[in-house]
Amino acid sequence: MVRRVIVACGLVAVAAIGLLVAPAAGAAPITTFDVLNAMNDQQQEAYLQKHPELLIQLANTDPDAVHDDWESMDAAERKDAVDTIPEVIGNLDGVDYRDRDTANRKALKQAVAKAQRLLRDHPDDQLNQRVLGSLTAIQKTMKGKRTPARHLVALSLDRPPLASIAIGDLDAAANVTFLVPGMGTYTDDMQLWTQSAQNLYDEQGDVGGPKRRAVVSWIGYVTPPPGIDAALGDYASRGAPLLTADLRGVNAARVDHPPKALNVVAHSYGTTTSANALADARDLGVYAFVMLGSAGIEGRIPNAGALHVEHTYAGEAEADGEARFGRITRRDPRSPSFGATVISVDGDEQADLLPVTGHAPVLHSAWNDDPLSSAWSKITDTVLFEKKFAEHLANYGYLDAYTESLRNTAVATTPGADRLLLRGH
Repeated sequence: MVRRVIVACGLVAVAAIGLLVAPAAGAAPITTFDVLNAMNDQQQEAYLQKHPELLIQLANTDPDAVHDDWESMDAAERKDAVDTIPEVIGNLDGVDYRDRDTANRKALKQAVAKAQRLLRDHPDDQLNQRVLGSLTAIQKTMKGKRTPARHLVALSLDRPPLASIAIGDLDAAANVTFLVPGMGTYTDDMQLWTQSAQNLYDEQGDVGGPKRRAVVSWIGYVTPPPGIDAALGDYASRGAPLLTADLRGVNAARVDHPPKALNVVAHSYGTTTSANALADARDLGVYAFVMLGSAGIEGRIPNAGALHVEHTYAGEAEADGEARFGRITRRDPRSPSFGATVISVDGDEQADLLPVTGHAPVLHSAWNDDPLSSAWSKITDTVLFEKKFAEHLANYGYLDAYTESLRNTAVATTPGADRLLLRGH
């Protein structure tokens, strides 16, 4: 059995299921990497489709072992791996995030071109239209020079695609926070969900967070559509192991210089998914878990102590009429018996902090706050436009800038921030 997987010098080969080509006498074995490296993009794709077990085994490879192997390679060998199978390297936990970003950007460019070709050949293919829309949204979220830089640290070319974008340097950040979405958030919302991550990154800085910090806009699982599915546990059960793997990936990639704090902030159904992940893994080392507008915690998780985190928080707006529907069969984490610290999200006039006015995670960005943008171009009636735009400006989600919710979430996820700022109901 061969454990290592990707590169001729030894990085990963996982199992002997045809991954090695028989060598001539006295010659070095030829690995799957060598075979792929001799192919063009189309040939590589065909080969990987014919051998899906390779991708499955790579995804299940121990991230600590991957990290050790990746660190043992020189720059040329890493570049060869990134260039040859970017869709694999970009999602391989244990690989440093700089290289994952390079690989995923390459894979994204290839995927967009492929989706555009398919759409030209089949213009009525609605599924491919949605795929291209998601890929384009991810691409736009990454576009341009920003401070801090954004990194595409995961990209799954499923249907729909999944992605994770880190704001800040995930390889060096002292404080790392994963932002987990709830129902109805897909990668065609990547720009707005990443705005949530940007807001939290900025607010952490305002409350005294370290200069080196990172917030991950994580759409790493398929969220349930709005409706009855959010009251069921299937999507959370499938999503929890994916979150666990990515949290473990941080610990593996950063084993020599771990972050001082690893946090999870979740909204709506994302709190159910995240709670499952944290309860099922004792070794993640999470500092703070913040639940906003929770869709509820499964009954098998008796209390906050079962989540294996240092600090657990929960907040819900009085104006949030939706969260409770997810709790038809689940527990409210704000209940005294659960044991989470309850934080206020309903505004503080003295501190000029705004209240959350509904269930949305985020409503405001430079794009949808611009009356001249395409967000508003479909409303042609002037009176209706003025009414709708005024309503938009008067409403705030849990992770919108200037809200008490965002401030308390930033304090909760920043070691050393003034805990007196956290006020419960």
